[in-house]
Amino acid sequence: MTQVNRRRFLSGGIAVAGGGVLGAFGVPGTAGAAPEARPLAVGGEIAGGWTFVAADGTSADGKVLASAENVAGLKPAVVPGTPLTSMIANGEYPDPLYGHIVTDTVPDTLKDTGYWYRVAFRVPRLVPGQRFWLQFDGINYLGTVWLNGTRVGTVEGAFKRAVFEVTDIVAKADGVAWLAVLVGKLDYTDPPALPSYASGVTRGGRNGGPTGITLKNGPTFFCTAGWDWLPTIPDRDLGIWQPVAWRTTGPVRVADVHVTSTLSPDLRTAEVEVELALDSAAGKSVVVTGSLDGRGFRRTVGVPAGASSVVLTSKEVACLRVERPKLWWPNGYGEPYRYRLTVGVESGGQVHDERTVDFGIRRIEYTTPMRSPSGATSNCLAITVNNLPILVMGGNWGLDEALKRIPRERLRAQVRLHRDANLNLIRNWNGQSSTEDFYAACDEYGILVWQDFFCSTEGPPAENIARDLANIRDCIVRFRNHPSILLWCGGNEGPPPQPLIDGLDALVAELDPQRAVLTSSAGDTGKNPIDGYRSGGPYHWVPPAQHFALNDGTQWPPFHNEVGSYSIPTLEFIRKMLPEASWERPDDFWADRDVNGNGGNGGGAGYLRLTAERYGEVRNLPDFARKSQMMNYECIRAIYEAPVAHMRSAGPYPRTGVIMWMTNPAQPSFVWQMYSHDLEAHSSFYAVQHACRRVNVVLDARSFDVVVANHSPAVVRGGVEARFYGVDGVEFGRVSLPVGGVGAADRAVAGNVAALVRGGPDEIAFVRLALRDVRGAEVIRNFYWVESPGREAGFAGLDDMPAAAVSVIAGVSPGPEGVSVAVDVRNIGESVALMVHLQVYDVRTGERVLPASFSDNYLNLAGGEAASVRVQVDREQVRRHPEIGVRVDGWKIDQGASRLRGRGVAVTFNQEALAVRPGVPTFGR
Repeated sequence: MTQVNRRRFLSGGIAVAGGGVLGAFGVPGTAGAAPEARPLAVGGEIAGGWTFVAADGTSADGKVLASAENVAGLKPAVVPGTPLTSMIANGEYPDPLYGHIVTDTVPDTLKDTGYWYRVAFRVPRLVPGQRFWLQFDGINYLGTVWLNGTRVGTVEGAFKRAVFEVTDIVAKADGVAWLAVLVGKLDYTDPPALPSYASGVTRGGRNGGPTGITLKNGPTFFCTAGWDWLPTIPDRDLGIWQPVAWRTTGPVRVADVHVTSTLSPDLRTAEVEVELALDSAAGKSVVVTGSLDGRGFRRTVGVPAGASSVVLTSKEVACLRVERPKLWWPNGYGEPYRYRLTVGVESGGQVHDERTVDFGIRRIEYTTPMRSPSGATSNCLAITVNNLPILVMGGNWGLDEALKRIPRERLRAQVRLHRDANLNLIRNWNGQSSTEDFYAACDEYGILVWQDFFCSTEGPPAENIARDLANIRDCIVRFRNHPSILLWCGGNEGPPPQPLIDGLDALVAELDPQRAVLTSSAGDTGKNPIDGYRSGGPYHWVPPAQHFALNDGTQWPPFHNEVGSYSIPTLEFIRKMLPEASWERPDDFWADRDVNGNGGNGGGAGYLRLTAERYGEVRNLPDFARKSQMMNYECIRAIYEAPVAHMRSAGPYPRTGVIMWMTNPAQPSFVWQMYSHDLEAHSSFYAVQHACRRVNVVLDARSFDVVVANHSPAVVRGGVEARFYGVDGVEFGRVSLPVGGVGAADRAVAGNVAALVRGGPDEIAFVRLALRDVRGAEVIRNFYWVESPGREAGFAGLDDMPAAAVSVIAGVSPGPEGVSVAVDVRNIGESVALMVHLQVYDVRTGERVLPASFSDNYLNLAGGEAASVRVQVDREQVRRHPEIGVRVDGWKIDQGASRLRGRGVAVTFNQEALAVRPGVPTFGR
C-alpha cells in the first residue's frame, strides 16, 4: 500500500479544501516558509468544486473546458462518483434503488454519451527542481485529461491508474490550474435488462444484458449491464469513480515501493526486501532513507536519469531482518499485525519524495495432496497460514455498491461486518471492488482476499487483450503489498482466452511470484495447476440436510467457492425498499430487488410457496418477514456448518473451504446477502456468525451426529451436553457426550442423537447443544429446530406453539466511540423463546439506528435461559439520534406475560413486526 505521506504533507503548510489547495509556496492565504525549509514532496486530493456536463450536451472542447472560460450547462458533480450519483445529488432523479424500478425511473440513455468533468484548484509556486504530478486512481471507462488548455494524456480501463507529469504547465499557471477530464463511454453496450416477477427468472433470463456484449469491454463494471443480483444501471457507472490528487516531488520520484517478506519455516525470522521504482529527471546520487517500525536506515545510491530501481535487503539494511516477527493472521486466528515502512529519497537536505507502506509478515501454503475420484493425486486448494491449516469461510462480493457510492467509512463498515461474522475471506468477484480502501480494510480486519480479474463466462471475452492486461498489471503492482490478498484469479466460472491466461501467469511470475494464480474460479490450467475447487451453487434455498449431504467428505471437490440462498431482510427494510402498494403484493418492484434470484426455487413465487409449505400460510408482510428469518437462518447456517463438520480428518475428501454467494449486497435485495444495503444485519448474518465460531458444536442436519469443530491451534477437550425440548417447551431428553480431544484445525464426532430426537413427543423438536471444557464451564452454545427423523412434515406446527414470556432489560452508557447499549434477555416462561430479535431505534421517529453493531441477535432461549447482548452505536449515529430505544420482536411472544425495563433507554415491543395475524390474510391477495 503506497500513499502520500500525510505527516510530511501537513508539515508543508498545505490543506485541501473545497476542490483546491489553500496556501503554499507564496500562494495568498498562508504564511510561506523560508525557501530552504520548503519540502519538495507535498500534495493533496482534489476533492470538491467539480462540475460536469454530458459530452453530447456541449460544444466546448478540452482546451476550452481546461480554462477559465465560461461554459454553459455545467452542473455540480460528485467526485469520486458517477454521472448518475451527481444527478441524484442535484435532485434530477430520486434514488432509484428505493421505492422504484431503476429502468422506469432513470433513462437508459445516460450510457450513450461521454461526460466532461471540470475543476479549478490552487497549485503551489514551484521551486527549481520541483516536479508536479496529477494522479487518477480510477476512471470508468476511458479518460482524456486536459490541464490549462493542454491535452495531457489518456487512461484506458476502470482499474488502471494514470500519473501525468505536468510540471511545465503548472510552472506557468500563476497559482491556479484548470483541469478537464473527458470520460469516454463504453465501446459496447446492450439495452437494459428489464425485471419481470411473472417470468420467475433473472432479468431477461440471462446475466450481463440481453447479449452479454458488455463483457467485450474488458476492465469495467460489466455487472451494471444487469445481473441476477443487480438491475441495469443506466449510466453503467461511468465517471471518475476514484480520487484525483496532485503531488509534487523533487527531481527524483518514488514511483512504486514493493515490499516482500520471507518467513522462516519455524516463524522465528523474517527477511524483508524493499524494491523502489524511481523516476529521475537527471542522473544523480541520492540518499535512500527510511524506517521500519521505528528503526531507521540510510543508504547512498546512484540513480540514472529515467526509470530505475533500487533493491534493499538485510545485507544492506540490518533492520530488514526481523527477529521474532509479529505475524499477520486471518480473522479469528491471531492479530493481523501490520508493519509500517517509511522510505524516501533525499539529497542536499531536501526530501525529493517519500512513501509509507503498511505490510504484513505471514507464510502461506496453498495446497495439500489429495487423491481425486480418478485415482490420481493432485494438489488441492487448501490454505495454511503461518503453519496452521485454515478452513476458508468466505463471502463473495459482486460489487461494493450499485452506484459506486462507497466512501471509506461505509466500506470499512462492510468489511468489519465480515470480521464480526467470523468470516476469514472475501472473494472480490471479477475485481469489481478493487480499491485501496477495500484492501486496507481487509488488512485491518484480517480478511483474506480472493482477487478475481475481469473475465466472465456470461458473455464474450475482452476484445482488447492489451488493455485488459495493462489493467491487470497495474492492479498487481498497486495492491501487492497488502497482506490480505491471498491469490490472483483470471476470472469467473470459466477460462479466459489463452492470451489472457498466458499474460496473467507471466505477470504474476514477474511481479508477485510469492502468490498463487488461478486460471478461473472454476478451475486452473496453469503450469502447476491447483485442483480441488469449483463454483456452481446451489444458489437457492435447500433444506439444511442437503448441504450436509453435499459436504459429507465423500463429494469431490473439497473447496466450494459459490453456494448461496435467499436472504430476506427485516420487515422495516422490505418496506423501505418497496413502494407501499407493493408491500403485500409481490410484483415487478420485487423483481427489481432480485426476488427471482437465479430461478432455482421457481423464482420469487416459488420461494414464497416454499416458505408457506415449510412454515405455514403467509398471512401478511410481517408474517412473511418473520418466517423468512427462519428460512434464512436454517439454510445459511448449514452452508457453513456442513464444511465445518467435515473438515480435515473427514474423508476421503475433507472440506477445505466454502465461499457463500453472496455476503455483501450491491443494492437493496431479497437474495444473496447477510446484511441489508443499509447495513442492518438480519438473521442470515447471525447464522453465519454462529456457524463460523472458531470452536463450535454442530448438529449434522442429515445424520444427527454431534460434531465438535476446532479451528484453533489448541486441543479442545471436555464434553457436550445435549438437551431436547418439545414444541410446548418441556424437556423430553438429555445426554452428555464426552470429547476426548479434538486436535488443532480439526473436528470430531462426539455422538449421535437421532434416536433421542425420534423419541420426542412431536414432529418438531428443539435441540440445545452446549460444549463444556474439562472444568465444566460452558464454551459455546448452539440451538436447532429440527424435524423428527421419519416424521418430516415441515415447521408449520411452530405457529401453534405456546407464546414465550421474556424479560428484556436495557441500559446505556457513553464510551469513547459513541454509546454502548447493554441488553439482558431472559426466558421467564416455559415455552421456548424463538428468534428473539432486537433493534436499536430512534424514539422520536421510529427509524432504525444504523449501523449498529450487535454482539448477538435472533436469540433462542429455552425456559430459564438468558443471554446478554452488547450494542455499539457510533458517535455520528448518536448525534443524529439523540434519543434511542430498544425494541423487541420474535417468533411468538406473550406480551402480557413479558417484562420490559429500560435504564436511560426506552424498551418496547416492535408491534408492527409482531402483527402477524390479520383478521383476513392479505399477502399476495
